Amino acid sequence: MVPVNSFNTLFHSQAFWGLALPVSVSSMASDVIRGYFAQRILWEIGGFVAVYPPTIYRMDDVESYPFSEEKDLHVNVGRLIKFLVSWRSNKQTLFERILHLSYAMAEEGFWTELDVKLTSAWLQDLLAIGYQQPRLMSLELDRPRATIGHGDRREFVPKKLPSVHLGVEEVGTVNFEIGNLIRWRKNFGNVVLVLFVSGSVERTALEWRLLYGRIFKTVIILSERSNSDLVVEHGDLPHAYKYLPKVFDRYAGAEGFLFLQDDMILNYWNLLQADKTNLWITNKVPESWVSVTIDGNSSEWFVKQAALVKQLVSGFPVHFQVTYKENMGEEENRLIVCGSELFYVPRRFVTDFVDLVGLVGDLDVHHKVAVPMFFLAMDSPQNFESKALSKVAYRTGPPINGSSLASVYSTQVPALYPVDIRDEIEFIKLIRVMATGDPLLMELV
Repeated sequence: MVPVNSFNTLFHSQAFWGLALPVSVSSMASDVIRGYFAQRILWEIGGFVAVYPPTIYRMDDVESYPFSEEKDLHVNVGRLIKFLVSWRSNKQTLFERILHLSYAMAEEGFWTELDVKLTSAWLQDLLAIGYQQPRLMSLELDRPRATIGHGDRREFVPKKLPSVHLGVEEVGTVNFEIGNLIRWRKNFGNVVLVLFVSGSVERTALEWRLLYGRIFKTVIILSERSNSDLVVEHGDLPHAYKYLPKVFDRYAGAEGFLFLQDDMILNYWNLLQADKTNLWITNKVPESWVSVTIDGNSSEWFVKQAALVKQLVSGFPVHFQVTYKENMGEEENRLIVCGSELFYVPRRFVTDFVDLVGLVGDLDVHHKVAVPMFFLAMDSPQNFESKALSKVAYRTGPPINGSSLASVYSTQVPALYPVDIRDEIEFIKLIRVMATGDPLLMELV
């Protein structure tokens, strides 16, 4: 934990619940105590405090303050930090946990009942104006973490970027990488990422959420093994597309939805120019998008999938059927198979996607067949944002683990496939190579 006062301290909207200043302690200590309280609650949603070089200065008259005005801080700060670090709550919502901690603070004598009532009133005011509570995130606080040695750390040297947006006189420097992060978040801040994790969610789910949650509106994690503590929902990879309508309905205000499997690494900084009003898929990557001719030599799996596609297309509404047949041409004995590890559905195609999933129903159409079929029924490939993913580094060999990743990784491609990240150690290695494109990622390790 770090001491945080109210000077030049910015709160993101997801931490607005932490703005209220306690009133039952001395005014000189109020903001610092509030800072410790808010930091502890941030842990519940995967948040953190970031400390950057100064961007303002002020002239202070040299003046000493009576010890009595700061005694709430000096006398109790050690005990307060120890209490906050050890505090746990099993309440079901963030606001319930905030009230739980506020009450516990009063019981321990760090503030009084007056601040418990103030906390409650402030949360009620936030709800009254439509504030949405951030989702809880299990951080496994009591789990031992991997030890990172001194040699694994690096010095933080900020580059200069004038902070004219703050409207203050510049006396320090702010970080150039922060400017990039802001642009990435602005671009993807209303896009929902649906991530399918095939590995152990207990060892990687939190890490994936920390990596991509910095960029996207929210991160939905699917896995064949659900985990309520880690907010991991059940999904069957061969039919992962069937889960997407539920996500679409849950985030009705999202600009679009990006599906990603954990064996593909996303270099989000290379997708800033992609048109988020069009469909994205790897149809320009020949190793990913394959046209299979169905004949007597075809495997049983291809024959069955082709038969299901033919059955479905014959029952499509006219507009889907016409679009699909125009895109497929005269060759009726072809089946399009796409890895579908990465694709994007913008808001304007959500209804079409949901309708197509409904038409599939209980039929056993594989994810690798259903998704390209949907895309070809929704729009012409000429209208796909094909350039967005055309340079995906798509290998057909065995997955690359963290130890070998540095030898093949490139910051210049939008995504890399296949990789195999199975635990925290592998994830740290991944972060270190991705940090060549997003240096702030090193803060995660």
